[in-house]
Amino acid sequence: MSQVAELNTSSESNDKEAVLAELVGRARDLVPVLRERAQKTEELRQIPEETMRDLEDAGLLRCLRPERVGGYELDYGCQAFIAAELGRGCGSTAWVNTLIACHDHLLGMYEPEAQDDVWKNTPLHTKLATSWGIQKVECEEVESGYRVSGHWRFSTGIDHCDWAQLFAPVPQEGGHPEPRIMLIPKSDFTIKHEWFAHGLSGTGSHDVHVENAFVPKHRSLDMSLLGGGPTPGSAVNPGHLYKLPLWFCFSLNLSCASVGIARGLMENFIEQTGDKHSMIFDVKVAELRTLQLRIAESAAEIDCAELLYKRQYDEINELGRSGKELTPEFRVRYRRDTSYAALLCMRACDRIQAVTGAHGIDKHNPVQRAWRDVRALNAQVAVMFDANAWHFGSVALGQGTGDPRI
Repeated sequence: MSQVAELNTSSESNDKEAVLAELVGRARDLVPVLRERAQKTEELRQIPEETMRDLEDAGLLRCLRPERVGGYELDYGCQAFIAAELGRGCGSTAWVNTLIACHDHLLGMYEPEAQDDVWKNTPLHTKLATSWGIQKVECEEVESGYRVSGHWRFSTGIDHCDWAQLFAPVPQEGGHPEPRIMLIPKSDFTIKHEWFAHGLSGTGSHDVHVENAFVPKHRSLDMSLLGGGPTPGSAVNPGHLYKLPLWFCFSLNLSCASVGIARGLMENFIEQTGDKHSMIFDVKVAELRTLQLRIAESAAEIDCAELLYKRQYDEINELGRSGKELTPEFRVRYRRDTSYAALLCMRACDRIQAVTGAHGIDKHNPVQRAWRDVRALNAQVAVMFDANAWHFGSVALGQGTGDPRI
């Protein structure tokens, strides 16, 4: 029997919190082995098979999957607490686990028939990737579905996944294209191994190529239905998790690994500093007041980032369960805080990396790997502070959100 089957997944909130605590503990237990594999992960440019099995066996990939198909259906944002542990061991692993888990959340919004296509026979082991990174796409509505060809970039963990959910606008006569997501099985796409990145190098965020694939209508999801409220999947997944506004929420998945990555950097730096003696200044490095201050300020920033994620977790689920509308003021603050938390973690890592000395630029040093990872994370447009926080200032000044999707 798998570890997942032994957990109580009752819908009672106290039981859900107990399940989350158990999953976070399992993620914490994986940190030592993830640190051992971090260099291998980077060299492979994707998560090793043994790491993927560990994530599966611990049940971490199923935190947002509907209960009815063997998932936990935990509250939105649970993935941030799991990533805060996994990231201490390997930033790439934290990123991959978070994104594959959140793709279950998206599938839970599709028509029930599409969910059955994916989960009916092998619900515990099926994994999904996504990509919004269109390079080119041709999509035509045909009888009973769509014909899709195209090339997409940045599909995290795609080598380990059985299905891909790909953004493909459908042309409309005399109007704007209809934004849709196409659910495509592995048999209908090929993977182009083009992921060569200086940070988050082990995420396997390769390209996906599709040539003249037929997508049945029920495997296509109209993104205009994902702005909050009931979705096509609500018929079988009535919980608030599958009614949250996807576009608004999604940035959390790209941001939340930052806390774990930053904590891992700090832990490794403190361990490396230890009894180190500076021959140049003839002093024990740990006694330097400037270094102590850097550690204190960086630790405070990481703690603040974690608190921001906790507030988001509490508030969005309380609002979701209540059925209350998410106001523009809440939405822009949520986006602001998601970005700012990642920015705080990047600043914390920058401050420490700057005093690592020559050892800190060795490519095998986990401190510099974490530093590269947190900078790569902050380069994501959905995370980048400047690209997201201005909406808050605009609303504060009475100018509206500036984006109808928010």
